[in-house]
Amino acid sequence: MARELTFKLAGSDYSAAPVKLERKKIYGWTSIVATDRAGDVCNSVYLSPDDSLIIPSGGLKQATVDSNGRWVEKSELTAYSADGTEALPVVPSSFDAPIELSAKATPEEFLDNDWESVYQLENPDLAKAVGNDIYRFEFSYRGGTNHNDGYLMNTPSGLFLFAGDKQEFPLVSLAEETTIDDNEPVEEEASIDELDFSMF
Repeated sequence: MARELTFKLAGSDYSAAPVKLERKKIYGWTSIVATDRAGDVCNSVYLSPDDSLIIPSGGLKQATVDSNGRWVEKSELTAYSADGTEALPVVPSSFDAPIELSAKATPEEFLDNDWESVYQLENPDLAKAVGNDIYRFEFSYRGGTNHNDGYLMNTPSGLFLFAGDKQEFPLVSLAEETTIDDNEPVEEEASIDELDFSMF
């Protein structure tokens, strides 16, 4: 059974399972299948650096090790800010506790985001409660240090959850108008007769 998010709005709880929208689900996709002369599907493999081993697909994995070469689990790592001065806060998954819908966002605030994921939610009662408002909240699918701003919005096509980060978009405007001062003296071009060809 798909995991469900729980939203609290106006004293009521609403649950819905988010379905991620992906480009291939909307537009479809194609794939290229390589076959041998007998028509059997070929599988991808890797060669070791010395070309002595054939490693099947899935036989390689990235790992993190310490200075002694000991395997380190991700749960043992601590993420720090870019300048390395402080540890990043760890937030729980949004599936672990109800999401309080109390902060409303304007359409301008909604549009000033770079969207990472979009989810469709099926809950007519929640859609009716949201109405024409846009609600903003902190959203983290898996928990940890990675989290986004979540926006819940009802549209004619259904109820959607947008997850992204606010961006500072530069203002683009028309060039400023300038005037040409006709009173400035214009330098006359030197005539051909005045050129000294001995300079060339």
